[in-house]
Formats: sequence, structure tokens, C-alpha cells
Amino acid sequence: MSLPLTGAQVERNLLYNYLHELESYQSNANTGTTHNATCLKHLGLLVDFIKTTYHSTAQRLLSLLENDEITYDLLWALFTPNSTAYTSCFGTDKPRCVIYDAGEEQETSNGLKYYKMECRYLDYDGQVFGEASINLAIVKFRGKRRINTLNAFPVRYHPDERGMKAGLVECGRKFVSMLGAHHRHCRGTASYMKDGEPVKVSVDSRVMLDAAFFRKMNPNYTRPQPHELVRKKMDNDGYFDAFSESSSERTLDQIKGNGVEPTKIEEKDLLICCPTVPGFGLGDKTWRMIVSLLWCGDSQTDPLIYSGVCHCRYRRRQMVLNTFRLFDNHR
Repeated sequence: MSLPLTGAQVERNLLYNYLHELESYQSNANTGTTHNATCLKHLGLLVDFIKTTYHSTAQRLLSLLENDEITYDLLWALFTPNSTAYTSCFGTDKPRCVIYDAGEEQETSNGLKYYKMECRYLDYDGQVFGEASINLAIVKFRGKRRINTLNAFPVRYHPDERGMKAGLVECGRKFVSMLGAHHRHCRGTASYMKDGEPVKVSVDSRVMLDAAFFRKMNPNYTRPQPHELVRKKMDNDGYFDAFSESSSERTLDQIKGNGVEPTKIEEKDLLICCPTVPGFGLGDKTWRMIVSLLWCGDSQTDPLIYSGVCHCRYRRRQMVLNTFRLFDNHR
């Protein structure tokens, strides 16, 4: 038998995550009405409860953060919901940022414990521009670790936060400019999926970028989820550096539109745009390629590329037919 919950339910650790915001509101709130005074009294009781309950935790956490270090059991206190986290693209190892929503400890079928992070970012599937979800993971570790050596960490701990953000904002602008069909020259890193794992390759060739047509040609394709892939590499401390769950449980990428026009998004949104875009490599003639935007050259810098984005869109039909011929010849 189960009874319906009554009243608001909040996870206790979440209250500690927002202690600073609660204190800030408490000190700046207007006590002009009886209602406000009563609310602030209750808020004061809540703040006192949080401080008393987490007193020892706060002392230990502050001593670690002073040295930019963290322990595994305090990862929940390091990340605040709706904050920006830094990580890297699993396929290309290029930097990226995501929005952290929630986290909890989980365990694989072989007993490996890890901190699972539920995050989101902005992506485009050829029809919808909006938010997509991604799960990151930090495998359980011993002792203390430098925060900026974790698989993911808050952006404020990046050694070059300003430069990193500037680069990713520019990457986001390029991502938005490449919505639709485009013909480009790519020099650098790309990846494709093989047997459920990403394979990184070097690219120096023309590519056709078209998310909608890519999905049509690869209807079952999903981007790799870092917490599902196997590396089986032992660290010196005796724990796995990465791990896997069955990739057969993965579902197709789903993007939820948020009603925002891509051309009108702010820098904070450009920061979390996907660092890769699906495309067809004209060099090795394969569709299963994710081209890193950080290394995609402008069409106008290569005389072999059609001049301008608009021209590419008008020629989309012929580009598709030419790609089909290349694809059929390759097979």
C-alpha cells in the first residue's frame, strides 16, 4: 500500500547546493508585510537547519576547494543543478560544455561504482533545434583529486576559463551557421561509430554537412554515451578509468525544441552547442562521420568548394545525387 505524497518534497543535499542563494535572498528580501515576515522567519529556520546539518561537510569541502581538490563522496556538492560543466567530446576529444541537471551514484553489473551526471546541451537533428540529453560519468576514485583532472567539472575550475569559453562560443556560432546543408573542407579530427564504439580519424577533405539527410541514411544512429563505452584500462590506484553498460539499451537521440530561434540565442547558449555535426566525408566516402566544428574550414577559403552557403542550399538536390553516386561506387 502506498500513500500519496503531500506537500513539497526536496532532496536534502539539494538544499545545501542552494544555500548561498537562500542566504542571498534572505538578506535582500523585503519584510514590509506580515506575510513576507512569516516567510522569512521560516526561511531563517531552514537556513539554520542546513548550516547545522552540513557543518562538518562544509568545513571539509571548503578545505578541499581551497586547493582545487575534491573527493568522490563530495562530488554531489561540487556540482550545482543548472550550472555549466566542462568536459570533452567522447568521439573527437575536443572541449565542450553542458548544463548539469542532476547526479547520483550508480553501479554497473560488474560492481563498478560511478557518479552519473544527467546533463543537456543544444543540438540540431535536421528538423528541430533544441535541447538534447547526455549522461556523463566519474568513476569512483580513492582519496583526493584535482578538480580539473576529472572527466567533467564546473567551468570555473578550468585553467583558462575565459579562453575556453571564447573558443566554444565561436564554435557555437559556427554550429548555428551550419544548420541545413553545406559543403565544406575539413582539416582535423572526425569520428564514426564502429561496433558500438567511436573511432577517431584524421580528416583533410571536403565534406557534406546535412543533419537531416544523415539521419535519413542512418536512421538507427545515436551519438555515443560516454558512460556506456568500454575502455577497461586500469589506473595505478587499481580502479577502472572507464566502464560500460550494454549499448543495446541506448535509445535514439531525441531533441526537444525550446522555442528559441537559433540565430537569436545568447552566448550562454552558444557555449553549450554541440561541438560536432553529422556529415558525409567525400575523401573516404562514408556517411558515418561526425565532423568537429572546431576544425571545419570556410568554403570561401577553398577554390574547390561551392562559393557561399546560399549557393549550397540551392544546389542541395544535385549534391545529394552526387553523394549517392559516390556512395554507390564505394560499395
